[in-house]
Amino acid sequence: MSTPLVNSGRGPRQQFELSIGRVTFRVQMSDPKLFGAASARYRAFTGAAAPPIKIALNDGALAAGRAADFAYEFEGAALRAFRSEIRFDGVRNQYALDSLLRVLLSWKLLGHRGFLLHAATVVRDGKAYIFTGRSGAGKSTVASLSPEGSVLTDEISLLRREHGMWRAYGTPFWGEFRAAGLNISAPLAGVFRLVQAAENRVTPLRPLAILRALLPNVLFFSAEAEANRRLLEILSQAATEIAGYNLAFRKNPTFWEVLP
Repeated sequence: MSTPLVNSGRGPRQQFELSIGRVTFRVQMSDPKLFGAASARYRAFTGAAAPPIKIALNDGALAAGRAADFAYEFEGAALRAFRSEIRFDGVRNQYALDSLLRVLLSWKLLGHRGFLLHAATVVRDGKAYIFTGRSGAGKSTVASLSPEGSVLTDEISLLRREHGMWRAYGTPFWGEFRAAGLNISAPLAGVFRLVQAAENRVTPLRPLAILRALLPNVLFFSAEAEANRRLLEILSQAATEIAGYNLAFRKNPTFWEVLP
């Protein structure tokens, strides 16, 4: 899983690869404690589904005058994406690393007709059901009411359009239910906007309503106009091609009975 690297006198470095939604990263670092925690955290998502994108952690000062294609800062940690490499600097713990990986992945997915969504994904009969909504709407509740081994994620779902169809991928980004995620994918059955209610009821949505349901729950961190235009294009296509519904549900497993 790890390979020692030459590090220009800064001490031994190690690396591991992880693939999330078939986007592959090779993470290199010299902090053994952080390496051990990250290796364990992402163990289920190791492997190379595609040529990896190199990420160097805390690799020393940047050359002056280099302009990043994409940059983001989070609680003292900084992401800098260049044409030839990705830099994560100031990463002191696993939480910061996990956060920067989410930010980077949301940007990289633009090139793969994909996006990250605050949603739980559950696989049933070979199809992926996406449950989204505002905080507290019931994503973790749905995950907890689903059969063991069926939850791809209870917090951040990954959707990609591949070979003319939309698929949902498991991610290692979990929420309250702490579903560790499954490194598999499945074709979409639909996206369901959650509303807690006394009775279970499902109502189909038109494409514009689906887009409105998606937009406030998409994870995206770039302010660059072209990147946002591209994201809106991907979401608009998703809204016209994916079935969407409002799902009023009770807090028990009977909500599955009304799903199409």
